Amino acid sequence: MALILLAAVVLPGEMGAGSISQMGGVIGGEGKTTAKGMAEAIAAGVWIAPEGLDEISQDREETLQRLSGPSRILKIMVQEEDVAELGYIGTYDGVLVLWPDVTETLRLIAPFDHRERPWYLEASRAKDTIWTKPYLSQSSGLLAITCATPIVAGSNLTGVVGMDVSLAEIDSDLSNISIGYPFLLDGQGVVVIRPPVPEGFLWEEILTPGSLLDSRNPELAGLAEAMVRGERGAAYLRLGIGSTRISYAPLPSVGWSLALTSGDIDLVAAKASQYDQLFRRISGQTEVLALETGMALEGSGRWMMMPPSGPLSVDGDAAGLASILLYALAIAIASALLAGAIGFRRGRKVVAPMVEAVKGALVRVGDGDLTSRIETDGSKGMRALGEAFDKMTSDLKDQISLVERGSFEAGRSEKEEEISDEVGRFLQPDRIPQLEGYQVAALSLAEGHRCCHFYDVFEAEGSKAVVVISEVSGKGLSAAMVAALTRSLTRAGVRRFGDPAKALRETNLHLSDNLRNGIMVSCFCGILDLSNHSMDYANAGHIPPFVVSSDGFVDTLVGGAISMGALDHIDLDVEGWMIDPGDVLVIYNDGLMEIENEKKERFGTERVISLVKDNKERSAQDIMKELEKAIAEHLGGRPLRSDPAVLIVKRSV
Repeated sequence: MALILLAAVVLPGEMGAGSISQMGGVIGGEGKTTAKGMAEAIAAGVWIAPEGLDEISQDREETLQRLSGPSRILKIMVQEEDVAELGYIGTYDGVLVLWPDVTETLRLIAPFDHRERPWYLEASRAKDTIWTKPYLSQSSGLLAITCATPIVAGSNLTGVVGMDVSLAEIDSDLSNISIGYPFLLDGQGVVVIRPPVPEGFLWEEILTPGSLLDSRNPELAGLAEAMVRGERGAAYLRLGIGSTRISYAPLPSVGWSLALTSGDIDLVAAKASQYDQLFRRISGQTEVLALETGMALEGSGRWMMMPPSGPLSVDGDAAGLASILLYALAIAIASALLAGAIGFRRGRKVVAPMVEAVKGALVRVGDGDLTSRIETDGSKGMRALGEAFDKMTSDLKDQISLVERGSFEAGRSEKEEEISDEVGRFLQPDRIPQLEGYQVAALSLAEGHRCCHFYDVFEAEGSKAVVVISEVSGKGLSAAMVAALTRSLTRAGVRRFGDPAKALRETNLHLSDNLRNGIMVSCFCGILDLSNHSMDYANAGHIPPFVVSSDGFVDTLVGGAISMGALDHIDLDVEGWMIDPGDVLVIYNDGLMEIENEKKERFGTERVISLVKDNKERSAQDIMKELEKAIAEHLGGRPLRSDPAVLIVKRSV
């Protein structure tokens, strides 16, 4: 048992470390390097097409450095998506980042060039997210499909991101439908997923190879046409052997349709919607990853470059579990041996058979057989000993189960915190760009996995700058992931529309499709024209910012709507404001107001306004330092239980 546990714990870690260690190397001449240093910068496997990591040119080394942030997003997405088998980022210059790290497999089949793979070529040609045809996964041997999205940096196609998705869950779910026979039809009318055919199945005509659009049965061909068009309904068909009613409903995200013989249309529609949500979630993730990768490669994603922290690992959890199990087993065996020794001393001749029986049983338990029993001779003493031993092994199994469950939950919680910390670091920019004619300072006191907000400042086309602050209801990993998604969607919306209200309305549409458990997102988004100092802004449920003028007057930026994620459509308009010389714009969140001292007194808005008014002549950075000092004094040494975030933008005189 010990050997099995040690093998389970040690070998996977050694294999993972091996693939990383092979990336080591030294810097060579003529502008080329080997892979040394890249392993620390990339949180996933790396392959340089077509031969691997023998040499890395200077250009490819720069590409790898820029892929540091996206590689971490890739890893988080694959780890948190149960149906994901493999995720990858492939660039036009031959760099492939992938998770899990399967570079050793690629080395065996080299030369390998991702730019020649169907997913890369199809997504490049379509210039949009695509889904490949289903195929048998080489790693699992099960049915899978690939979602791929092109990477655009500026106006140039720079690569493709993809995710291999297992269809085993859908296949298994379809097999559990007891009423009728289900099958999935693709956009060409071909049956792509079908459970095993039950005994006595009468309608094999619908499962013939090829497209049902070419069926000689006009009724079946007509049904296939309706399904391919994405229609929903039910039809009675006369097939070779008898007739049947087939209900069908579309999966728009992949262009498929679900059908069920002798089935209810509501059941079919519900199942189709369930599967479609899965595909939409995956495509949304690849699109977010492609967006972030495009900005990183374009050079505007410098904020994504995080300090290398290495791959996340749960090996420690497994090792801890193994130690606990072995310790529990050792205690049980030692206790039984001690009891046997006491009995042996009391009556050596009488209990000798018992000792041998216990010895044999303990050896079997030590080998991992917790079903082992003591062979008795029928005597009262042996029966009692056998019953006691059975109770011991039963209790041991129960304790091991409890330890496994407890360790799993603890490991899962620790892993979630670790990933949340990683996402939290990703959400905090390494630097705040200083805008021409303005001073910008930011404050975020969120602690790792407790982060549920983000702030963002970036320059846009036309001599403009964008300031965003957002807060997600809830805590933990889910809130952090929603915050990351919101930031990506907001950035994309602003760049696409150049209008804060349209950007937030578009973001809300995506969020309302994906948010669960009542999570909502507030957001303030302002676009500042650096040439005329006007600011267009929109507010979706966030605390209204305020402006302190050089004369000390205070104005609140009015306007707003409900938070994002609650409704598909929100009524949101653009508001305007002029930033005069010396004006101080303060954008903040609920967390700042909720800071409490030992008397349960909140920090409050009035305290912030008074502080800014008293320091309005100072720089934005100095005002922020005074705010930090005031927060510390208000806390009085108490731990911070909220997550304040503040942006101060001051126009230089």
